[in-house]
Amino acid sequence: MPDIVISGTGLYTPSESISNKELVESFNAYVEIYNTEHASQIAAGEIEALQPSSAEFVEKASGIKSRYVMNKAGIVDPHRLAPYLPERPNEAQSIQCEMGVSAAREAMAQAG
Repeated sequence: MPDIVISGTGLYTPSESISNKELVESFNAYVEIYNTEHASQIAAGEIEALQPSSAEFVEKASGIKSRYVMNKAGIVDPHRLAPYLPERPNEAQSIQCEMGVSAAREAMAQAG
């Protein structure tokens, strides 16, 4: 039986990234929108107002200064705060599959 050796590694890294500052700016814009839209309920004590955040808090709580993302535009949109990732048919590779294939190809290229 031939020896099997792992001689290459691969890592998929999305091309876009978001800093804590960018993330918090978007979240705080959402907080303002939410609190404005729900002002009467907040004033009546029916719901609590959302509180803004800070980049320093995010870093202290998570240890993360920035993160790589699949779709920055959707994540920093205060009306969405989530990536725009189109639904794919079952016959198509999933996003995670594409990530795995990319990492595997990188590992195979390193291995020669």
